[in-house]
Amino acid sequence: MGEEAWRLWHSGRMIRMGLVGAGPWASMFHAPMIANSPDASLSAVWARRPQAAADLAGEYDASVAATFDDLLGSCDAVAFAVPPDIQSELAPRAAAAGKHLLLEKPLAFTLEGAERIATAVADAGVVSMLMIRNRFDPAVISLFNRAMGTRPRGAVASFITGAALPGSPFATPWRVERGALMDIGPHVMDLIEALLGPVTDLKAAGDSLRWVAITTVHESGAVGQVSLSITTPGADNSLRLALVTESGTFSLDDGQSADRPDPIDAVQQPIMAEFAASIATGRDNPLGAQRGLEIQRLLAAAEESMQRRG
Repeated sequence: MGEEAWRLWHSGRMIRMGLVGAGPWASMFHAPMIANSPDASLSAVWARRPQAAADLAGEYDASVAATFDDLLGSCDAVAFAVPPDIQSELAPRAAAAGKHLLLEKPLAFTLEGAERIATAVADAGVVSMLMIRNRFDPAVISLFNRAMGTRPRGAVASFITGAALPGSPFATPWRVERGALMDIGPHVMDLIEALLGPVTDLKAAGDSLRWVAITTVHESGAVGQVSLSITTPGADNSLRLALVTESGTFSLDDGQSADRPDPIDAVQQPIMAEFAASIATGRDNPLGAQRGLEIQRLLAAAEESMQRRG
C-alpha cells in the first residue's frame, strides 16, 4: 500500500476523494475543502438522502454514487461527514476496500465501534486521519510552539457553545441527543493530552446535555481542568485554553477562540495537505484512527465517571 500511494502521488494524479454525507457540515466544510485542494478532487458523493447528494455533487461537478459500494469504486480515499454510528459501520468497509480515510470525530459512539475502525485501518494498511481541526488552527499551533520545551503544571480549557440549540445548523439529531462530550469533547481532550502528556486518571461530572466538567491527571504530574457545553444560550462559541508551565502561562492569542471566524481555508488547506502528505509516505498519520481510539477511551472514561456520580 505504501508503494502504491507513493506511485499515485508522483504520477501527478490528484487524489480522488469520495464524500460520504451531504448534510450541513459536508456542504459547509468537507466539500469545499476537498474541491479547493491542489492535491485532491471531489470525485463522487454518496448520502442516505439521494437528492441531497445530487444537490451537493452538482455544485462541484462530482458524480452521484447510487450506493456506498459504487462510491468506493470511484475514489482513492473517502471523507466521512456522517454521524459517528454510521461512520463506525462504513469506515471499516472502506478500509477493507483499500481506501484511505479522512474521518470525523468522534470515531464512533462506543469504544467497540472505534476499535473496529482502528483495527480495520491497521489490517488494511491504509492511511487515516481524524478531523481534529483545532490542531491545524494558527492560534493553537502558536501556543504549542511557544510552550515547546517547557514543563507543564496544568491547563484550563473551556469550549462553551450553543451549537445544539434550536436554529443552529449544528443542532443535528445526534448532537442534540448526545451532547457536548461526544461533539466537542474530542477536540478539547486531544489538546489537553497533547499539551500535558498521557492521562493516567480522569474524573467527570455533570450532564452532557447541559454542562460537563472533567479533571485529568497526567503522567507528567500535571492536572487538566475542562468545561464543555453545546447548549449554553448566548455563548460566544469560544475555545479558551491556558497552559501553565514552570516557565509561565501560555494562552490562545488574546483569549480568542480557535473556532473564531478566520478564513475557512486557514484550517482546510492544511488538513488536506497533511492528509495528502501521509498518503504520499504510505504511513498512517499521527492523528489517525489509532489517535481517535485513544481519544475515544478518554470519552468512555468520562461517560463512566459521570454515570457513577449520577
